[in-house]
Amino acid sequence: MKTIVVIVNGISLPFHVIDYVISKAKKESYEIYALFLRGTKEPLKGYVFPSDLGTTETWTSEADAIKDDEKIIMDNMKLVKEMVEDEKISYRSTLKINASIDEVITIIRAADLIVVDENFDEVSLLSDNKISLKDLRDKITIPVQLVGHKT
Repeated sequence: MKTIVVIVNGISLPFHVIDYVISKAKKESYEIYALFLRGTKEPLKGYVFPSDLGTTETWTSEADAIKDDEKIIMDNMKLVKEMVEDEKISYRSTLKINASIDEVITIIRAADLIVVDENFDEVSLLSDNKISLKDLRDKITIPVQLVGHKT
């Protein structure tokens, strides 16, 4: 059976990409392998203005924020699994933390198609910023499909 690998980077779940992959898998008899990537640090919050100091008292710690974001990723993984399995499509997934480009290539090397959001390289919460779309494309021969909101 042919395999589509969908790569999700960070806590943001690109529903348009998941919908695209499910539709393609149904039409062309693919199984779906979802690779969820995450980094270990939140992006920097930037400069805090003195007038905003009062609001900092309600901020949670970075550890709490990361814990909350990790839960979101786990919930996203569960949701994608349910969406795919509801369509009776074979499904596997994995979560990799701070994966190297070589680790990702090892995981996806048997794929027939790689599908990612067109904004894959944009920094988002807990995204793994060591992996860029350009680096990935330079190191593999598998076709990579970018999916935008209007694809």
